[in-house]
Amino acid sequence: MPTVPLPIQIEDEKDWNALAKAQGVQGVSIYQLTKYESASKIGDAQYLALRALWKRNKKGLLKPCDWGLQGVETARQKLSELTHWKPFIEAVPLHVPVDEILPITHDLGEFKLIWYYGQLIRGAPSAPDNEDNLAFTPISKRTRSRTWQPDYQALLETPTRPCKTNLQCSLTEMSLENAQAQGLEITPSTIFSPATPEDDVDQDPDYDGSARDVFPPVSDENVVNTYLVGFASLLTLSAPGISAHWSQERKGYKVSDKQGTKLYEARTDGHLFLSNGKESKAIVEVKAMVREDSSRVMMQETAEMAAWIHAEPDEISISTPKNTRFRRLLFSENRHEIYLIIADYDADYVDYLTNPGRESDCQSFLTMNEFGPWDIASAEDVEDIASIIRAVTLQFSKGRSLT
Repeated sequence: MPTVPLPIQIEDEKDWNALAKAQGVQGVSIYQLTKYESASKIGDAQYLALRALWKRNKKGLLKPCDWGLQGVETARQKLSELTHWKPFIEAVPLHVPVDEILPITHDLGEFKLIWYYGQLIRGAPSAPDNEDNLAFTPISKRTRSRTWQPDYQALLETPTRPCKTNLQCSLTEMSLENAQAQGLEITPSTIFSPATPEDDVDQDPDYDGSARDVFPPVSDENVVNTYLVGFASLLTLSAPGISAHWSQERKGYKVSDKQGTKLYEARTDGHLFLSNGKESKAIVEVKAMVREDSSRVMMQETAEMAAWIHAEPDEISISTPKNTRFRRLLFSENRHEIYLIIADYDADYVDYLTNPGRESDCQSFLTMNEFGPWDIASAEDVEDIASIIRAVTLQFSKGRSLT
């Protein structure tokens, strides 16, 4: 029987204290650990030192206004103004065998490519999820300091003029720009499949593959990434007032000690950034498998969030009220299911992550509030998550925070 993932074991501060004590990290900061993993997997001690509490909620429990998410209902109404939105939503529940998908002759407009990738994800040829975005530096290399089924054939056989979609052009341009920025060699194979570091889930003692027969992993994680980032981009490319971009850039966030030596680096699968700035407004993480099949995904997302806070800290001044809560967003797609994680923390937690020389013990926690899943095969779910994505993109474009 697989071990219950560590984040799920920690329901409150009492649970954290008990586990931290057992691991010998109670009162020990992220800068004071005596050992770091040499590979790309975050260990229990490192995870506990990040002081995270996970709150898992069904999607129906999300009340946007309670979390500072503005204009979600307005964004929902605006979706109907998107060209081909109605035929796309009507086609979302279709499940077409992979060998019958092409040619796609129905007029879905720019949403054709998104629908196509959604079918590839749901078709899911079996293969392991080999992607990991965390790299810890060994201690020897650092200075120590501290589900309706209509007639899909009739739909697909509706004649229309074939055309190259603007989305294809947009995604290609974004990928080329990202590759050039990272100094990668531009080849046809890297346009939609940028090279990523890998690990082996078969070597993970906590890996649970019990759901593989029901939801086998997607053969290429980049298909999932292209779906999510491409969908987010398409929802916002032509929206008035938008000045934020969804990118597949594997942006790295480093956590370093006071000497500047890297403790660990986290690379996300994408992020949202403003036209006039380089800082991330939301981050993206994707997995080829369903969430229950990867016991480490929550630990990884926590480490990514903490690294992001460390690298791009919130603006805090003497006049900032002590009870101010800060929030950040992480959109996570695990195979065909999308989750929204809202990170919630205070100024003391920011200081904990950004002040290696801090002498007082931290009493604050990073709370990861998970909502979902939204199923990409459900028209209702797709409309719901699309409304959220469009709303937050506009909100950040206007310079409005989540607090």
